[in-house]
Amino acid sequence: MNKLKFICLLTILLILSGCSSLSWMKFWGDEEEVGPAKLVLIESSIDLLEDWSSNFGSENNFGRLIPSVYEEKIFFVSSEGYLASIDSKTGSTLWSIDKGDSVSGAITVNFKTITYGTLDGHLVALDYEDGAELWRSQTSSEVLVPPVNNGNMVVAQTGDGRIAGYDFKTGERQWFHQTILPKLTLRGTSIPFIDQGFIFAGFANGKIAMLYPDSGAVRLEIPITINEGKSELERIIDIDGKSLITNDLLISATYQGNITAISLREGRPVWQEELSTVKDLASNGNRVVAVSEDDTVKAFGTATGALIWEQSGLKLRKLSSPVSINNYIVVGDFEGYVHLLNVQNGKFEGRKRISRQPIKEITSERNYLLVVDEAGKLFRISLN
Repeated sequence: MNKLKFICLLTILLILSGCSSLSWMKFWGDEEEVGPAKLVLIESSIDLLEDWSSNFGSENNFGRLIPSVYEEKIFFVSSEGYLASIDSKTGSTLWSIDKGDSVSGAITVNFKTITYGTLDGHLVALDYEDGAELWRSQTSSEVLVPPVNNGNMVVAQTGDGRIAGYDFKTGERQWFHQTILPKLTLRGTSIPFIDQGFIFAGFANGKIAMLYPDSGAVRLEIPITINEGKSELERIIDIDGKSLITNDLLISATYQGNITAISLREGRPVWQEELSTVKDLASNGNRVVAVSEDDTVKAFGTATGALIWEQSGLKLRKLSSPVSINNYIVVGDFEGYVHLLNVQNGKFEGRKRISRQPIKEITSERNYLLVVDEAGKLFRISLN
């Protein structure tokens, strides 16, 4: 009899284990699974209009592929190296070329030159009129973000904690600055940028550096977050989002750390608030806006760091980095929605689903947006 009971019990357990889901079984003390926030109906005060779209058919996303606007033309490249120059108003392709590269950091267009970085560690420069290759240089590691240049030096940041300067005309490396990477880091790097005659770059050790473009010499290097975690995981404090400069303040943020404003005149922190993010920062008027680790959108006062508003209606929706346009902040989510927030109070002002794929990148150009989804499709969106 006992043997029969055992066989019956074993059969029941096998049947249960074969079920595709046991989510209906709840036990006392179990926590409810937290999912992405459900979108609530909003009253739109502004329309988001799709002007045109262009499909680049990218099945892979190796790094950050951000469109660039130069002389009224839009330049974009897929992860597989398909590069096109597009008329910004009509969306028609002016010229295209298949470079066959595994592109992971792109794209920058200025001084009549296109530059991008690759997964196998190459920095490539092309003529902006037809895509003809000007030079190609080996870097020390994969390039996961767009390079920058000032017409004399092209600067690329790589995944091994190095930032290097290359001669604008020849591609010959002129200098490099190396940081020591922690044992554990996130896969990604922050986008370096040039402002006030200096290069600004954030690193996986939680520090941001101010460098001279011609030599790579350090003008200023300061920690945004101090490494105080007990475990290697808790000590991950990468700066993966792009920092910004506004009102003579350098503002940067780290993962599992802080958002910090540094006075460029005095070289010291002015304010600091707790924040964990891997996204770019955006500024609009007297606000600096960040997307936190749980996808809460937060606006801080530029001068004081005071939290002015936060929008939690998009939690866990895998938001893109925020961008600023007119008096709005724009983010995209994992279901292909683009959301427009009022920069003064964080309230929703508009929303449009433009894709069935997650939104990866958004940039703003005067009165329109360029949006890239996970499948490599490029959209131009106007505000009306």
